[in-house]
Amino acid sequence: MDKEKAKEISAKAKEAFGSKDYATAIKHYTEAIACDPTDHIFFSNRSACYANLEQYEDALDDAIKCVELKPDFARGYGRKGLAEFYLGKYEEAQKTYEAGLKLDPDNQQLKQGLERAKERLNEPKNPGGMPAEYQEMLNKLLSDPVTKQYFNDPDFRNKLQMCMTNPQLLMSFMSSDPRFSKVFEVITGMSMNDLMKGAGGEMPQGQPQGQPQPQPEPQEAPKAPEPPKAPPEPETPEQIAKREAEEAKAKGNKEYKKKNFEEALKLYDKALSLNPKEPVYILNKASVYLSMGKFEECFTACDDAIKLADELMPRPFDKIAKAYARKGNCYTQMKKWDEALEMYDKSLLEVNDHAVKEAKRNCESLKKADEAEKYLDPEKAEEAKERGNKFYRDGNFVEAIKEYTESIKRNPKVAAVFLNRALSMMKVLDYERALEDIDMALKLDPKYAKAYAKRGNIHYFLKKYHKAVEDYNNGLAIDPNNQECLEGRQKTQTAIYSSGPDPCTCLLYTSPSPRD
Repeated sequence: MDKEKAKEISAKAKEAFGSKDYATAIKHYTEAIACDPTDHIFFSNRSACYANLEQYEDALDDAIKCVELKPDFARGYGRKGLAEFYLGKYEEAQKTYEAGLKLDPDNQQLKQGLERAKERLNEPKNPGGMPAEYQEMLNKLLSDPVTKQYFNDPDFRNKLQMCMTNPQLLMSFMSSDPRFSKVFEVITGMSMNDLMKGAGGEMPQGQPQGQPQPQPEPQEAPKAPEPPKAPPEPETPEQIAKREAEEAKAKGNKEYKKKNFEEALKLYDKALSLNPKEPVYILNKASVYLSMGKFEECFTACDDAIKLADELMPRPFDKIAKAYARKGNCYTQMKKWDEALEMYDKSLLEVNDHAVKEAKRNCESLKKADEAEKYLDPEKAEEAKERGNKFYRDGNFVEAIKEYTESIKRNPKVAAVFLNRALSMMKVLDYERALEDIDMALKLDPKYAKAYAKRGNIHYFLKKYHKAVEDYNNGLAIDPNNQECLEGRQKTQTAIYSSGPDPCTCLLYTSPSPRD
């Protein structure tokens, strides 16, 4: 952790933010977070950058982290509510804004955000939660005995979802998938032949263009007998093959859950032979190979799935993303961190998936821990500590801090080195970080009386007299003859009950020596 470096980097981020160069600001804030992941402001500001780029999922992730680090930071709730609002999570946004207003009742941004969230929640919605015209179309398709059967095919459902997002794709699918001609007929009530006949747009003879035809008076028509129900259309060989492939895949999934990997592979191979244009079956094989620890086979399967998916139209971005993510998982198990991160990045370029982002974060943490473990070396840690002690004695406290930091990286289990670094930080008046190091020293060695004395000195300087007395008493409970604790307690008690000596002067003239 390097808070000073983090502050320097965050200044660059603020400058980029002021110039509306949000991508550069995000880069700098990410670097600042790497130096100091405990600063909630960095997460708050990066969330704002993501929101300005309309990357609301990333904005929400950072806002959540901001609130976790600083639960009483009202602006963090504003960031979180904004992201939730634009992600369509209006109820969550309302709760977030209300929580923020409990902390800052006069915050106008929170008030406006709450009002907008309530307005959206009060807007009339159809039962399906989607635009009314789409819900109507969906109801028609589910009511028709033929198109209802299509929903059993995941490929059809994916294509239909794509059509709802981009209606122009419907005509493309109609030329490659005959089922969508039936979809068009059910939705519009017109067949393709009817559409072609009416393409000329002619008006009935004798009727002025633009005028409605006169309608006869409605007469009650006699009830015609109901026609016999038409038998369901027989499945085509292609539909039969796809259905049987899905059945084989479902059986393979069951075997996979039972850890019967060899049987699962056979069933996925069967599904692939029935429908060789479906990448999902290859991806499922990749998952099996990964569970079996057969990494090379997993890579091959993922590459095959990507190659097949690239040949399909429209391009199935979600399946390509899964293939890259599985390669990332494979590299993670092999502890090839850089290759894994590269695969996760490729996956996120295809689809911005929250689960993949979590996998990437986990990989980054594992990489950091692995590198830290490989860096451990008690002998080099001792050498760095000795160099730090020499710099301290020479009055070069900045270099002493660097050497003690190197020693801690090489061996983070020595309480004395944390205390020595704390003493150096006290000399450069960085009391906050000095307290953090002393806390760590006491965590490693709870019987470290000298650490209690130094922490008492800092609290005395900061005029937190009762905390100082508590530290001195804790030190004396361990070592009743500790002179620094005895003197510190005496001067602190004097300061509490009288106008005792200037604590700043007392601390500045204290010259502790590092512990060997």
